[in-house]
Amino acid sequence: KQWYQRRVRGKRLKPLVAGSKALLELSDKFVMVNAEDEEDPSSDPIFNIDGGYIPRIIFLDANGNIRPEFSNKRRSEKYKYFYPSSDEIMITMDNVLANLISKQEL
Repeated sequence: KQWYQRRVRGKRLKPLVAGSKALLELSDKFVMVNAEDEEDPSSDPIFNIDGGYIPRIIFLDANGNIRPEFSNKRRSEKYKYFYPSSDEIMITMDNVLANLISKQEL
């Protein structure tokens, strides 16, 4: 049952992203990777920064370093990389751009 619930929540993220023209335009400034269920990288300690729940959106810099400071500030500490709305994704993406571009870290 837990696997099924995780899969359903994960499947809801794609239409959320695809249904937002503003998010699609903003995503042109990012390299985005979608890991399917069997490709979930949470078994790798590097990517298991906040548990193994899905879906999660994790931001990395140009060198492939995870940037844990870029998370959904509207979520609890337990699920801070979960984004239930395109607006919340875009807030964090804008934050990433404002902070990393100004430091030339992208």
